[in-house]
Amino acid sequence: MTAQPFHPLDIPIHGTNLIEASAGTGKTWGIAALFTRLIVLEKMPVEQILVVTFTKAATAELKTRLRARLDEALQTLEILGSADEAAHAAADAEALAALYRLHSDDAPPDGFIFDLLHRALQNENLPRLTVRLKAAISQFDNAAIYTIHGFCQRLLRDYAFLCQAPFDTELAEHKRERLLTPAQDFWRTEVAADVHKARLVFKHRYTPENMLAEIQKYLSRPYLAFRRPEVDLAAAEAVLQQSWQSIMPKLPELIETFWQIHPALNGNIYRKNTFEKLFAELMSAAATGTLPQDKDGKLMMLSAAMLEDKLKKGQSADAAAFARLQALADLGHYLDEQNMAEENALIALQIDLLTHINHALAEQKKSSRERGFDDLLLDVHHALSQSPQRALLAETVAKNWRVALIDEFQDTDPLQYAIFQHTFIAHGNPLFLVGDPKQAIYSFRGADIYAYLQAAEDAEHHYTLATNRRSHAQLINGISALFRQKAQPFVLPHIDYANVDAARAKTRLAPPRTAIQVRWIDDDAQILKKDTLRRRAADYCADEIAAALTEAAEGRLNYDGAPLQSGQIAVLVRTHNEGSLVSQALRARGVQSVLLHRESVFAAPEAQALAALIGFWLQPQRTEPLRFVLGGVLFRQSAAELYALNHDEAALLEWIHSAEAAALQWQQHGFYAAMQQFAARHGIETRLLAGGNSRSLTNYHQLLEKLAEEDEQNHNPAALQQWLLAEIQAAKQGRSSEAHLLRLESDEALVKIVTMHAAKGLQYPLVYCPFVWDAPSGKPDSWQILHRQNQSEWLAKSQLEEADLQQLAEEEASERLRLLYVALTRAEEQLTLYAAHCDNTAANTFAYLLEGGRDSRFADTAAAYAAEKKANKAEGEKAMLRRNWQRFIGQAPENSDFVFTAEAPPEIARAPVAGFSDGHYQAAAMPARSFEFIRHTSFTGLSRHVHTRDDAREELQPAIDPAEALSDERPSESLASLADNPHDIYHFPRGAHAGVCLHELLEHFDFSRPAAEQSEAARQTLTRYGFDESWLEAANGMLDATRLTPLTGSHTLAAQPAARRLPEMAFTLHMHDFRLDHLRAWFARPHLKLPAACIAAAQWLAFQDLQGYLNGFIDMVYQDADGQVCIIDYKSNYLGMHESDYHQEAMNEAMAAHHYYLQALIYAIAVARYFKLRGQALPRIAVRYLFLRGMDGSGKGVWAWDIDTADLAAWL
Repeated sequence: MTAQPFHPLDIPIHGTNLIEASAGTGKTWGIAALFTRLIVLEKMPVEQILVVTFTKAATAELKTRLRARLDEALQTLEILGSADEAAHAAADAEALAALYRLHSDDAPPDGFIFDLLHRALQNENLPRLTVRLKAAISQFDNAAIYTIHGFCQRLLRDYAFLCQAPFDTELAEHKRERLLTPAQDFWRTEVAADVHKARLVFKHRYTPENMLAEIQKYLSRPYLAFRRPEVDLAAAEAVLQQSWQSIMPKLPELIETFWQIHPALNGNIYRKNTFEKLFAELMSAAATGTLPQDKDGKLMMLSAAMLEDKLKKGQSADAAAFARLQALADLGHYLDEQNMAEENALIALQIDLLTHINHALAEQKKSSRERGFDDLLLDVHHALSQSPQRALLAETVAKNWRVALIDEFQDTDPLQYAIFQHTFIAHGNPLFLVGDPKQAIYSFRGADIYAYLQAAEDAEHHYTLATNRRSHAQLINGISALFRQKAQPFVLPHIDYANVDAARAKTRLAPPRTAIQVRWIDDDAQILKKDTLRRRAADYCADEIAAALTEAAEGRLNYDGAPLQSGQIAVLVRTHNEGSLVSQALRARGVQSVLLHRESVFAAPEAQALAALIGFWLQPQRTEPLRFVLGGVLFRQSAAELYALNHDEAALLEWIHSAEAAALQWQQHGFYAAMQQFAARHGIETRLLAGGNSRSLTNYHQLLEKLAEEDEQNHNPAALQQWLLAEIQAAKQGRSSEAHLLRLESDEALVKIVTMHAAKGLQYPLVYCPFVWDAPSGKPDSWQILHRQNQSEWLAKSQLEEADLQQLAEEEASERLRLLYVALTRAEEQLTLYAAHCDNTAANTFAYLLEGGRDSRFADTAAAYAAEKKANKAEGEKAMLRRNWQRFIGQAPENSDFVFTAEAPPEIARAPVAGFSDGHYQAAAMPARSFEFIRHTSFTGLSRHVHTRDDAREELQPAIDPAEALSDERPSESLASLADNPHDIYHFPRGAHAGVCLHELLEHFDFSRPAAEQSEAARQTLTRYGFDESWLEAANGMLDATRLTPLTGSHTLAAQPAARRLPEMAFTLHMHDFRLDHLRAWFARPHLKLPAACIAAAQWLAFQDLQGYLNGFIDMVYQDADGQVCIIDYKSNYLGMHESDYHQEAMNEAMAAHHYYLQALIYAIAVARYFKLRGQALPRIAVRYLFLRGMDGSGKGVWAWDIDTADLAAWL
């Protein structure tokens, strides 16, 4: 079907429409124009127009562009509103534009807006149209503009019942374990339980992890068919074993027979050393009782037929000997069959694993509301194709959205196309598919060019955007000339190269430069290795860029009226390694660059360096990781420096001490703090900045953030290292998350180094392609998708026939040519290509385009280069490619502009550095800022850091102090004073559980009422903690003693109204300088009257000086009728079995042993600050620690300390 020019106001709004938009032709402009027409002319509500694209960035751009188009139309209408009658009377769009210019000094919009509004005003008055357009803009937030996954997620959410999906579906990034767990389950049930399969996977070194890695990208593709071979591995092995068992006893005789006939055989074929080695291997296998190997197929050469065929002239056959040796040939045949059976068994096993995981994922989704991106597509496709409600669902979608505009449709796949077939095509709703098959470059992500070609075949109308608005005419014509060398420029049929006109004739460069420069970088005298050519390409490219920037700095090269800037130059590469080569070459010439690509940060060398560094921290006595780190990207030490370190014991010890300090810092403050201090100590960031290595610095910081996030989830250092190593492995296998993509290291106007895939949709005035001469090896992967008539088949490499291999080669060549097209069409003003011979030149894109006639095919080109290589070796191939380039450029069409040069560009030692100062301002010199860690801790956290006299460990329990959790008996307790009543408070159980129970009894106790009146509440609390009613009397006695004990003068808790009590007072204190030396001196002040035991105990504290926050809870604070504020802390500590054990000296000992005096000080500071903030100055604060087991209501069991607030001034 011949494509018609795309005119957004003229095309009919019905049926399925394919709009092909070549590079630079304004695809987004066309979509925005069509969207605006649907609202203005077709009067469709915003929310009934579906717009779908394939990335979040593209979605955001489309939303902005569509809204801007509507705003533009509305603004134009409002300006024309002052001449309503004249606007309606305008004869055409030009007259409307003239009216606009008459009433506004603003620049008018493009002609499309006036044409659109002129047509609209023929059918609707201007005020009504204005109101309707305002309504559309006000409803724009409801516009259905989605990625394909966002659209599917909305269907699952809005029509959950029809889709048979959870009502609260959540989009989640699924982790590796989601796939690995069913793979491991499969391994346990299907592999480990089968001796033959277990032996097979062991022999071929397969694990669930690496087999999953091979098939993972083919999961969740229900449209894939496969050929599962039926194989009986046990039967094949049995036949082989039987043959080998029969041969082993007579093996020496068979070997002797061969040497007897050997003189009569052709010696060039039956070489003596070859068969001596073969027979030695057979004898070794026989001796060990194992099956032999015959990788080279030499045993088959011992068949009677072949032996007779390879006799020397004049020699006669020894039929009996030949017959005996046939047994060895049969063994070779059985070995071959066994190998084939193993290969087929592995294929079947991988197919079964893929099927099992797909089924397991489907089962997981039945009980989970989380969905990954693939799940969204699968669920919607299943709902529309297999669900009992599929017809109603499709009909509902069709009613909800009257028309759909699908952007970037060349990146579709069979599932996506099927969704739009069910919802739009089948119901006759208008569907506009916008894309460019020449830019279909994402097959590695699952995009399927054949799905696009099928849609193109199904479409009722074909349109094309035929005007390039990016590049000038000579550049466009030159690129067109390259691709029009072939009738099938992209190898596959039905991907044509449409003629494209240029919107402008001239370049914006002054002086003008050659539109397309082809630089031959090969050596005429010798065949260069690929690595040599790559380095040369990077150096030449850097020299050319440095020369261009030098010309611009001297005012000799301008772009659009101003000197050319670094940010207006792009170097397009295919891989990160190519980009690194160019980046290094540019840096050597003083040119800064920024690398744009879509690789995981965990694939960067900085990730491996940090993994090794963490390994060194964990095991500092193993210095191999240290040497790896020092020689790597973070330190870049030379071999001489590493050699010197190996012989400098003091320097090695310094590194070991540094690692130990970092590990300690990690345990205390987390990974990020440890890494920051380590980096500051060894100048990591300073070194990276000084070297101008902003890429490494950006990777380093991004990795630190990722590691710090993970460290928050799991504070186990070894686990963090294992996580990092797993992420590095996932990145190597291409399984990394979108969230882990490398960040842009700079937003400055630097030279852009961009992968060709990432460059799609971008444009630059000057574009260099230094590596387009290279070609891949062409070796097929282990698994391939082969496209047949209406079917995609998933085949293992060994299942491919010759025709299949040829088809795959053509499909791969087609994608490389499409990627080349994307690269070449990024240029606005000048394109520079590098040409050279490589070891696989026949597979190079330019080799195909330039060799042979217009109708020659890919196979013809490959055959021509193969013939030349056979006749004249690599030199012939190289000369052939150069001749083809020169012939093409010599015959280049008019109005194109090529130059072919074999000269090296002038070497530029250093390009001028662009100045950013205007003479009035300069960068401020900022003083170095040391890293400060802000701590969040509590009394419990501080008191744990002590120089203990024993190895007892204290664990924090909810609501109680660690000492209260101790259940062991004190050495000083009196065992002789056993109470008569075993259920009194002294015998109340000890430990964490009992302590929490006593605290809860007090927390909910009403101190104004006797305990007997609250017995039921106490009984319930005791029961909840597992204590029977026999303890109720003891509990009530403790509660009454607490409420009736005088605490401040004669004041008791029972006498305090609820309004004057504050239970469970929470606090958070900022401590600027909570230093140990200061605290010890403070506690020793005589007038504070702190017991000597407590003053001595302060010497055992060992926490770090605190700059940060202290937090905690105070059991009770009250202010009595005399204004005295009292702090109360309940202690359930066990001091003995009799009331006499709770004397003052025993309590002093407990207060000292557990550093409660420090807790008392912290509480006093918190309360003093509390009242100070409320305008109440307290002269003194009473602190009372109530040892609950020793209280009798008379004042016993109370440890008292009164603190003047003046003594707390340093902390207030």
